[in-house]
Amino acid sequence: MSYEPIHFIINPTSGGGSCGKTWAQARQFIESTLGNFSFEFTGGKGHGIELARRAADKAKKIIAIGGDGTISEIVSGIIQSGNKNVEIGVLNLGTGGDFCRTLKISSNINKGLDKLKNGNATQTDVGCITYINNNDKKEERYFINIAGCGMAGEVVRTINKSKKMFGSFSYYLSSVQNLFSYANKKVLIKIDDEEPKEFVAVTVAVCNGKYFGGGMQISPNSEINDGLLNITIIEDWNILEKIIYSSKLYGNNILSVPKVSSFVAKKIEIQNLGGDSPAFIDSDGEDIGVIPMTVKIIPGAVKFIL
Repeated sequence: MSYEPIHFIINPTSGGGSCGKTWAQARQFIESTLGNFSFEFTGGKGHGIELARRAADKAKKIIAIGGDGTISEIVSGIIQSGNKNVEIGVLNLGTGGDFCRTLKISSNINKGLDKLKNGNATQTDVGCITYINNNDKKEERYFINIAGCGMAGEVVRTINKSKKMFGSFSYYLSSVQNLFSYANKKVLIKIDDEEPKEFVAVTVAVCNGKYFGGGMQISPNSEINDGLLNITIIEDWNILEKIIYSSKLYGNNILSVPKVSSFVAKKIEIQNLGGDSPAFIDSDGEDIGVIPMTVKIIPGAVKFIL
């Protein structure tokens, strides 16, 4: 593989296959705007990590075309490469685009290309999560946006089994599907060095970014370069409260809603107290396993073009 200074990694299946189609249509226009580049397609879950790790040795900029999962894999690959000078860019053509909302990257291709060409590279924090994967083994991985557990994990499991043909609206449909059936989980949460506390929770979101689930603003106060995690806990909402309060996730006032707690930390540990029914984990839009999980922040781990 011959790498140009600008290297694209494309997930052709992202957005229900829209990324692959858009790339085929836009490739020549992108080249006329940015100049020569090299590119590769991901071939399945986890492949973006390998491609980014390899490309980080040669390319100066690695550009993601895909959703949050694709961006997350590229971040992981670059961290694994050990090269902290590689700049990460994004063309927002994915399904949810939640991290792009935090980065304020437009889905307009002209605006996106202008940012890639003229934007500044900014040191950005990354989260590191240790958990039990779907093969019942302890595993560690990185995330750039949000790692959560609870109903959010259930929703992601549902959406990833679908074809995501409705884009961001697919997350809303999946949330409605799980709204009435999901049983809130009892968990033990330890924030930094404080005493652990018990919660019955709908969702626990450990946030570097602000948005998840196709535009839900779960963490309005998050900053991607403050060296801190923002934790939002939606506590024991009953069905009526879920119906009434869920709409608040689409504004910036979820933290003022009853039974919602928020914390700031560098490390959080979450353990299951719910017997044989542990909470599923969502990490950057991927269903990766179940709690217990430990999350810590890695300040300034990568550079994003903003």
